[in-house]
Amino acid sequence: MIPHFFHWLFHDAQTWVTNTAQAHPWWSFPIAFTVAFSESFVGISFIVPGTILLVTLGGVIGASDIGIFPAWSGAVLGSILGDWISWWIGYHYHRQILHIWPFSRYPAQIDKALHFFHRWGTAAIFIGRFMGPFRATVPLVAGMSELEFWPFQIANAASAFLWAYVLLAFPAVALRFLIA
Repeated sequence: MIPHFFHWLFHDAQTWVTNTAQAHPWWSFPIAFTVAFSESFVGISFIVPGTILLVTLGGVIGASDIGIFPAWSGAVLGSILGDWISWWIGYHYHRQILHIWPFSRYPAQIDKALHFFHRWGTAAIFIGRFMGPFRATVPLVAGMSELEFWPFQIANAASAFLWAYVLLAFPAVALRFLIA
């Protein structure tokens, strides 16, 4: 059962994203929102290949006449919300998180994220967005470290704007260049 799920997640989900975005371009917003949220929300991010799916969506955008703005705005909002909820969980539950499943299964990753956050401060949120293993744990750790809401949200939003653009625009431009 589990191997079938992962096969679907890595292969069939990519095919579904591609086919759905091509057939229904207006769906690029909710697809990008859901994928980016899943990639940014702690706990789910470990099993969802969000980066691959967003790059694939960017390629679909480049290979068709779909505009990038709906997908980009969906990815920005989804990633901001996913990180915001992760921060909130850390802020309200602090060290108790280490005793709750699924967080109790990854104490080493949370410790690495704590070290990373304490070393870099608010910049860790921006940097962590671009580092796969830290993407969802850094906001959780920022909350655990009681980082205030507005400094967190500024770094969260700024990194989400750039991250979504990089993942969607580069494949879109590359495919448009190759097809032209």
